[in-house]
Amino acid sequence: MSGSGGRSDKGPGRGPGGRPNRGAAGSGNKRPGTAGKGTPGARQPQGPPVVGKRPSRPGFLAVAAVLWFAAAIVAFFGLHTGWKLIPVICFAGVGFLYLRGAAGSYLRRPGPAPTTKK
Repeated sequence: MSGSGGRSDKGPGRGPGGRPNRGAAGSGNKRPGTAGKGTPGARQPQGPPVVGKRPSRPGFLAVAAVLWFAAAIVAFFGLHTGWKLIPVICFAGVGFLYLRGAAGSYLRRPGPAPTTKK
């Protein structure tokens, strides 16, 4: 007899395939009402800002674009005729992407505060 008769060695509370049975909502053993308790400062750490949340500086992106354009120029004059076209197009394309990012970052930067003259 090779069947186990519907019994599993995985333990109680297991669903098909040995996975834990979490119910319809997948809530597990979580208690309702526990989220959001505590002091507000505990959830938001005080200190230096999180890296990567601020937009890049437009000047840095413009310099990167100029460097990619310079690489395209070097590839155009430095490579042999057969290998010239693909690297030049790729380098110039990356340069245009950086230039587009610089323009977008420049346009999205915060402007001066509005004056409240009466």
